[in-house]
Amino acid sequence: MYTGRMSQIERIVFINRTIEEDGGVKTGRIMGEFSLSRRQVLRDIDFMRDQLKAPIAYDPEKRWYGYTESFTLFSNSNERMLVLNAIFRSLAQSQGLMGALTEMISEGIDSGVEKSYRSLSDKIVFITPVQDWPDYEIFNKICAAMKSGERMTMHYKNAVGELSRRHIEPLRLINYSGRWYLVSYDLQHKELRTFHLSRIIELAQIVGDKMKVRYNDAELDAFIHSGYGIFMGDRVTYVTFRVYGWAINTLATQTWHAKQKQRMVKEEGCDALEVTLPVANLQEILSALLFFGAQARPLDPPEFVALYKQSVEAMYNRIQISN
Repeated sequence: MYTGRMSQIERIVFINRTIEEDGGVKTGRIMGEFSLSRRQVLRDIDFMRDQLKAPIAYDPEKRWYGYTESFTLFSNSNERMLVLNAIFRSLAQSQGLMGALTEMISEGIDSGVEKSYRSLSDKIVFITPVQDWPDYEIFNKICAAMKSGERMTMHYKNAVGELSRRHIEPLRLINYSGRWYLVSYDLQHKELRTFHLSRIIELAQIVGDKMKVRYNDAELDAFIHSGYGIFMGDRVTYVTFRVYGWAINTLATQTWHAKQKQRMVKEEGCDALEVTLPVANLQEILSALLFFGAQARPLDPPEFVALYKQSVEAMYNRIQISN
């Protein structure tokens, strides 16, 4: 049985969906659907009006409740909750965590789904091709330091295998495309840096060495979401490229960044999809664009075009050497 806040979510979803589909909902229908008293139904309606700012009011002519103006509570709410549950169950299963607790959480998510949709829960599957689970000993140390507000000493190996020892102030743990990263203030370089958790060799909390408050939440969010990819920064470059052929259909439905812009153009009589988006690291967007092979071409800025050409030439030369 679904109780408490989760049951209320289910009722609110039902009320909203009924109003959207029928134009309004009678208290008797809600009472019958959930075996509730009229007083409880009115409390749910008051909650929608006061807490969710829904323009819901009683229509004495039709003797039901409806919206007095256009309002969207949850767009495709049942479908979105089913997708959320599929993601949760997939991640839990890949960690070997499917048990009583995770089943309770899954049922809690399902409680926000109307009864007629719940049978679909096991028919929607989420599979991620890459899932880089963290070393939980390191993960827990970072959490402990963030909780106590203390600095850390870190031994780190970068992408080319170079070792370094750093003093950091851990600020955010981020999962991006299935991989875990740590955003920290690097005391040596005196700036925010992003570190791949799997490359951390050793980590230790410096007891009593308190972190300074250097950034508020809005500034950290701006750093994290400023440009495409995980290599973040407050300085971004706008990159423009075009894709052709099969790549158009692939990219047309993808959102690489919230601020990206897309438009269809003609190039030598053929269709092309032109994309512009902000990036903080040209190397990262280069890797993504190379995935499309001959069906992609960089346009701007010039340094990005040059970097792309250098990469393609390097690949060609490597093939020639191997032959």
